[in-house]
Amino acid sequence: MKKKRHHYIPKSYLKFFCDNSGQVLVYRKDDPCKAISLSPDNIGFHKYYYSQPRPDGGKDYNALEDLFSSIEDKWPGIVDRIHRRENVNDSLEEIFQFMGLQRARVPASRDVTEKIQAEDVMAEARQLDAEGKLSPKPMGLEDILDNVEISINQSPPIHSRHGSRDASHWAGV
Repeated sequence: MKKKRHHYIPKSYLKFFCDNSGQVLVYRKDDPCKAISLSPDNIGFHKYYYSQPRPDGGKDYNALEDLFSSIEDKWPGIVDRIHRRENVNDSLEEIFQFMGLQRARVPASRDVTEKIQAEDVMAEARQLDAEGKLSPKPMGLEDILDNVEISINQSPPIHSRHGSRDASHWAGV
């Protein structure tokens, strides 16, 4: 079954912030004085946010979401143990995995990663230009590298991005 609502803030985490009616108060960045009451199911998600291309040309909608769920599923039990003031030293790996996952999967982190990759592509283009390895610039556009905007191809898998330094496959100029 294709999962559609990919939560970057897990519902298993949000439920610990619910009021008695099962709602969480949410504040939008563009109107921080106004609170909105929502259920955890309706917060912190994008449709198909973690979908990935498959080698056969299709899309995998579930692999990353399932991986994240395998880490998140342990969280409620750990929190219950903490509330009971039990020793959770045997769960430190799961706690740190959960913390790291929350930092890495949010849109702001993804945006920063893509911005860094765009800067890598631009630096590579400037280096190639300085070495005379690019085609001559069109007349009247000698400053084209100062005005070009680099976009990053969303199709390479998210999980492969963090280790790649080969800027050429990121270019979507």
